[in-house]
Amino acid sequence: MTSLFPRETHPEALFQKILSQPQAKARLYETFCAELEDYTDTEGLVSRTMPYGLLRAYENQDLSAFLVGLCGNTMFDLLRAAFLIPNRFGGKEGDNPRLLTSEDGAVLPQVREAVSPRTLRKFSELCQDHTCVPRSALYLAEGSQLRHQYDREGQPKEVRIPARQGVLALYALPDTAQLGLSEAQAYSVVFDAFNAIQDSCPTALVFYGQDTGYKRQRPYDELGVLLPLKEFEHRLLHHLEQIDGIALACRESMFRLAGSDSLPL
Repeated sequence: MTSLFPRETHPEALFQKILSQPQAKARLYETFCAELEDYTDTEGLVSRTMPYGLLRAYENQDLSAFLVGLCGNTMFDLLRAAFLIPNRFGGKEGDNPRLLTSEDGAVLPQVREAVSPRTLRKFSELCQDHTCVPRSALYLAEGSQLRHQYDREGQPKEVRIPARQGVLALYALPDTAQLGLSEAQAYSVVFDAFNAIQDSCPTALVFYGQDTGYKRQRPYDELGVLLPLKEFEHRLLHHLEQIDGIALACRESMFRLAGSDSLPL
């Protein structure tokens, strides 16, 4: 039988970074315990789905299949829930985060009802006051964190934490796929920048996409930071300046790895 959740390839460098930091290890343990406690209280579903996940995990050496039955998270769901890796970014046409404006700040017609006049006014004022760094842009967007769980037939499904609306700062980064890096290896490259963003803005949603951007016939990676308006409305400019600095430092670090021609500026 095939695994329900394919393994991430070459995660060793990422795992080593996590294991080398006491606070990261503690965060992973605390998150696992909290997710385990919360999940075992849900609708009695676990008692019906756990045997399926347990046996399937044993047959296929599929740790994530076991973890989903145990606490409602794959291995990489757990890392995201513990704020140790970014959420997966699917590109500007993706649905998490879902862009609500174009790059020039206009509300997209298909989502006009999702944006209040007050929110649009605040966003317009921010765009006037903030100068974007090269190869970056600001959008209104809404994003969620994702989990997995089994349905009543024992099949896995994706579950979304309710979406939060805010300002998304999106940065172009060198193409890690061109270097032959897997997604897990790319996460290890941006690990320090991700942690710096979370330290600066603990409730921000951070997204990373490998080869999600395309310009001048060349793909590139993207780092996105969603600042929910509810938490950051009164200090958006301050936090954007901090994030700009972290993203630029990350880009420079990646240039040293990938070469200065890896991202046309």
